[in-house]
Amino acid sequence: MLSNRHKGLIRGLIYPVQFDPDPVDGVDRVLELVVYRRALDAGPDEYSAAIAAALQSDEQLAPLIPQPHSEPVIRAYLTALQQRLA
Repeated sequence: MLSNRHKGLIRGLIYPVQFDPDPVDGVDRVLELVVYRRALDAGPDEYSAAIAAALQSDEQLAPLIPQPHSEPVIRAYLTALQQRLA
């Protein structure tokens, strides 16, 4: 089960791409606007830990905020973010 903190960070990562046709195309923008600017009082390491926990969990991530993308699309987007953070 994801902690409330991890859920909040994942929401912060999904929000900027919720209306993008392909969220993976927004990875660089989200890294710049959210992760590197320490949005939600978290740095790259904390975002990376939240993404890892989310991807390892069996919780549904797509419904964390209202948006049209499927679970596989959101997981692919988070995987792309994680790869860029590594």
